[in-house]
Amino acid sequence: MSERITRFARGDLTFDVVDSGPLDGDPVVLLHGFPERARSWDRVVPRLHEAGLRTFAPDQRGYSPGARPAGRARYRLSVLADDVAALADAIGGPVHLVGHDWGAAAAWTLAARRPERVRT
Repeated sequence: MSERITRFARGDLTFDVVDSGPLDGDPVVLLHGFPERARSWDRVVPRLHEAGLRTFAPDQRGYSPGARPAGRARYRLSVLADDVAALADAIGGPVHLVGHDWGAAAAWTLAARRPERVRT
């Protein structure tokens, strides 16, 4: 993919994404913890970029202004994992996946339920 992704959609929700690093780098999705946001990875991403990786740090469900649905059922781990799968689809293929705290739970859920979306 040769252009930056700043948002991606899943159903009626729109998620903000910080897409940085070399455009031709292997994609790494960085999932923040609670109560953080995408910018919690700011001190990590320069090292990943130096290694030639492209990073995608979304503001997850509940944090992104366009993705704050009402109701607990809309925040289940399976739903969060499907959000990440939608980002992987927008990127165009399987991704390296890193998660911290609650983001790690979403990452493990995606890897278990949809392993074809995850490289590592």
